[in-house]
Amino acid sequence: MSNEVRMMSFARRTAQLLHEDHQATIAVIESLDELIARARKKAPDVTDPAVKKALGNATGAIEEEISNHFGFEEDELFTRLEEMGDAAIGEHLRSEHAALLPLGEDVAQQSRDALANGFDDASWLKFRTSAGELIERMFAHIQKEEMALLPMLEELLDDETDMELSSAYAEIH
Repeated sequence: MSNEVRMMSFARRTAQLLHEDHQATIAVIESLDELIARARKKAPDVTDPAVKKALGNATGAIEEEISNHFGFEEDELFTRLEEMGDAAIGEHLRSEHAALLPLGEDVAQQSRDALANGFDDASWLKFRTSAGELIERMFAHIQKEEMALLPMLEELLDDETDMELSSAYAEIH
């Protein structure tokens, strides 16, 4: 992910909170990417602190953050964009959410299983494949939201709506 996306900041609190979540998600998927790159085809030792941390972060962050984040966007943001006449971006991002959520849940479950039982060759291959797909799709998805959705929120939200949405988002975290 480019440093340009990482360094962004937003005037609207709602956009800034979503951006901060994106940064946290990027950190988790980068740690998975590093785990895969380090281990390559050889299953890593799940007692290694770095491996344990990457898998542990994946279980919590993927399930909670992604689920809450996606739900908020779909329930609160995309519906407002549709009401303002811009349904296309919400439809596109919803379809990506529909693909990412089950993939993320699968990677989180595989991470939990690995923490409990370790990896064998077959489970490591499956994990590498699933996590690799999640990493690729998630990076692309976050980049779309950072470059399209969040700037759109900057323009469309008034102060009152921004306060209402940012408070609602903060409550689910």
